[in-house]
Amino acid sequence: IFETEGEAAFREAEAQVLDSVHAHVRCVISTGGGLVCRLANWSKLQTGLVVYLKVDPEVIMKRIEGTDRPLLQTDNPLETLKKLNEERKERYEQADVTVEVDETMDIQMAADAVIRALHDFIDNNPPAWKMAKAKAQADGLDWVN
Repeated sequence: IFETEGEAAFREAEAQVLDSVHAHVRCVISTGGGLVCRLANWSKLQTGLVVYLKVDPEVIMKRIEGTDRPLLQTDNPLETLKKLNEERKERYEQADVTVEVDETMDIQMAADAVIRALHDFIDNNPPAWKMAKAKAQADGLDWVN
Protein backbone atom coordinates (compact mmCIF):
# COMPACT_ATOMS: atom_id res chain seq x y z
CA ILE A 1 0.00 0.00 0.00
CA PHE A 2 2.83 2.39 0.88
CA GLU A 3 4.46 1.87 -2.50
CA THR A 4 1.37 2.12 -4.68
CA GLU A 5 -0.90 4.47 -2.72
CA GLY A 6 1.32 6.22 -0.18
CA GLU A 7 1.42 6.63 3.56
CA ALA A 8 -1.99 8.31 3.85
CA ALA A 9 -3.71 5.32 2.25
CA PHE A 10 -1.77 2.96 4.51
CA ARG A 11 -2.77 4.93 7.63
CA GLU A 12 -6.40 4.86 6.49
CA ALA A 13 -6.31 1.07 6.03
CA GLU A 14 -4.61 0.75 9.41
CA ALA A 15 -7.38 2.80 11.03
CA GLN A 16 -10.05 0.65 9.38
CA VAL A 17 -8.48 -2.52 10.76
CA LEU A 18 -8.34 -0.95 14.22
CA ASP A 19 -12.02 0.00 13.87
CA SER A 20 -12.89 -3.62 13.18
CA VAL A 21 -11.02 -5.08 16.16
CA HIS A 22 -10.80 -2.50 18.95
CA ALA A 23 -14.18 -3.31 20.52
CA HIS A 24 -13.25 -6.94 21.16
CA VAL A 25 -12.47 -7.76 24.77
CA ARG A 26 -9.51 -9.77 25.99
CA CYS A 27 -7.49 -9.53 22.83
CA VAL A 28 -4.08 -8.20 21.96
CA ILE A 29 -3.77 -5.67 19.17
CA SER A 30 -0.16 -5.29 18.08
CA THR A 31 0.38 -2.15 16.04
CA GLY A 32 3.16 -0.38 14.29
CA GLY A 33 4.57 2.79 15.77
CA GLY A 34 2.71 5.17 13.48
CA LEU A 35 -0.79 4.10 14.47
CA VAL A 36 -0.74 6.50 17.41
CA CYS A 37 -0.29 9.51 15.12
CA ARG A 38 -4.03 9.71 14.54
CA LEU A 39 -5.89 10.90 17.62
CA ALA A 40 -8.91 8.75 16.75
CA ASN A 41 -6.71 5.64 16.71
CA TRP A 42 -5.15 6.56 20.03
CA SER A 43 -8.60 7.00 21.57
CA LYS A 44 -9.64 3.54 20.43
CA LEU A 45 -6.50 1.97 21.86
CA GLN A 46 -7.21 3.59 25.21
CA THR A 47 -10.39 1.54 25.60
CA GLY A 48 -8.02 -1.21 26.77
CA LEU A 49 -4.58 -1.35 28.30
CA VAL A 50 -1.85 0.15 26.15
CA VAL A 51 1.68 -1.25 26.36
CA TYR A 52 4.62 0.69 24.97
CA LEU A 53 7.67 -1.37 24.08
CA LYS A 54 10.47 1.12 24.58
CA VAL A 55 13.40 0.09 22.41
CA ASP A 56 16.47 2.11 21.49
CA PRO A 57 16.52 3.03 17.80
CA GLU A 58 19.86 1.24 17.34
CA VAL A 59 18.30 -2.01 18.59
CA ILE A 60 15.29 -1.54 16.33
CA MET A 61 17.59 -1.05 13.36
CA LYS A 62 19.41 -4.31 14.12
CA ARG A 63 16.13 -6.18 14.45
CA ILE A 64 14.61 -4.92 11.21
CA GLU A 65 17.77 -5.38 9.18
CA GLY A 66 16.92 -6.93 5.84
CA THR A 67 13.31 -5.72 5.90
CA ASP A 68 11.77 -3.02 3.77
CA ARG A 69 10.33 -0.38 6.11
CA PRO A 70 8.88 2.34 3.85
CA LEU A 71 9.48 5.29 6.16
CA LEU A 72 13.11 4.29 6.62
CA GLN A 73 14.02 4.33 2.95
CA THR A 74 16.20 7.41 3.46
CA ASP A 75 19.88 8.28 3.26
CA ASN A 76 20.14 7.84 7.05
CA PRO A 77 17.51 5.39 8.31
CA LEU A 78 18.77 5.52 11.92
CA GLU A 79 18.38 9.31 12.07
CA THR A 80 14.95 9.01 10.46
CA LEU A 81 13.92 6.46 13.08
CA LYS A 82 15.19 8.68 15.88
CA LYS A 83 13.19 11.58 14.46
CA LEU A 84 10.03 9.46 14.19
CA ASN A 85 10.46 8.25 17.78
CA GLU A 86 10.90 11.81 19.01
CA GLU A 87 7.78 12.98 17.13
CA ARG A 88 5.71 10.14 18.62
CA LYS A 89 7.31 10.09 22.07
CA GLU A 90 4.63 12.15 23.81
CA ARG A 91 1.90 9.75 22.71
CA TYR A 92 4.00 6.64 23.42
CA GLU A 93 4.66 7.79 26.96
CA GLN A 94 0.92 7.99 27.66
CA ALA A 95 0.72 4.19 27.56
CA ASP A 96 -0.56 2.44 30.67
CA VAL A 97 2.51 0.24 30.82
CA THR A 98 6.02 0.80 29.48
CA VAL A 99 8.33 -2.16 29.00
CA GLU A 100 11.96 -1.49 28.19
CA VAL A 101 13.32 -3.97 25.67
CA ASP A 102 17.05 -4.20 25.10
CA GLU A 103 19.29 -6.04 22.66
CA THR A 104 19.72 -9.02 25.01
CA MET A 105 15.99 -9.83 25.00
CA ASP A 106 14.54 -12.28 22.51
CA ILE A 107 10.82 -12.45 21.66
CA GLN A 108 10.00 -14.76 24.58
CA MET A 109 11.86 -12.58 27.08
CA ALA A 110 10.06 -9.47 25.83
CA ALA A 111 6.68 -11.24 26.00
CA ASP A 112 7.43 -12.39 29.56
CA ALA A 113 8.37 -8.83 30.54
CA VAL A 114 5.07 -7.54 29.09
CA ILE A 115 3.07 -10.16 30.99
CA ARG A 116 4.86 -9.33 34.27
CA ALA A 117 4.32 -5.60 33.73
CA LEU A 118 0.63 -6.09 32.95
CA HIS A 119 0.15 -8.24 36.05
CA ASP A 120 1.85 -5.57 38.16
CA PHE A 121 -0.24 -2.83 36.59
CA ILE A 122 -3.50 -4.68 37.21
CA ASP A 123 -2.50 -5.56 40.80
CA ASN A 124 -1.62 -1.91 41.50
CA ASN A 125 -4.72 -0.49 39.77
CA PRO A 126 -7.72 -2.54 40.87
CA PRO A 127 -11.11 -1.79 39.38
CA ALA A 128 -13.20 0.82 41.21
CA TRP A 129 -15.66 -1.78 42.49
CA LYS A 130 -12.87 -3.67 44.26
CA MET A 131 -11.71 -0.50 45.99
CA ALA A 132 -15.29 0.34 47.01
CA LYS A 133 -15.80 -3.18 48.38
CA ALA A 134 -12.55 -3.01 50.39
CA LYS A 135 -13.54 0.39 51.81
CA ALA A 136 -17.00 -0.87 52.76
CA GLN A 137 -15.50 -3.87 54.51
CA ALA A 138 -12.96 -1.66 56.29
CA ASP A 139 -15.85 0.55 57.44
CA GLY A 140 -17.51 -2.49 59.00
CA LEU A 141 -20.11 -3.21 56.40
CA ASP A 142 -20.10 -6.97 56.84
CA TRP A 143 -22.88 -7.51 54.34
CA VAL A 144 -20.46 -6.84 51.50
CA ASN A 145 -19.09 -10.18 50.25
